[in-house]
Amino acid sequence: MTEKLHTIKNIAENKTWVSFLSVNHPYSLLHWSVGGVNQEEKDVWLIQDEVTFEAEEFESIDMALTWISENLQEITDVLG
Repeated sequence: MTEKLHTIKNIAENKTWVSFLSVNHPYSLLHWSVGGVNQEEKDVWLIQDEVTFEAEEFESIDMALTWISENLQEITDVLG
């Protein structure tokens, strides 16, 4: 795992969310424990495209990081 992916993981685990850029396109990785109109409880991680607000749901942070490494181009900045 690259250093930037390690940084993303550490920040997300400490703050429950982190924003980052992949070739100047903004994304967020966040933990969803309670959300939605009915306050649906979930224990999942989301990767959200901050332009379209589309999100991918993952059972673990490691699964989300694997998806990032396989589907996003180089991580250019971690915004914390």
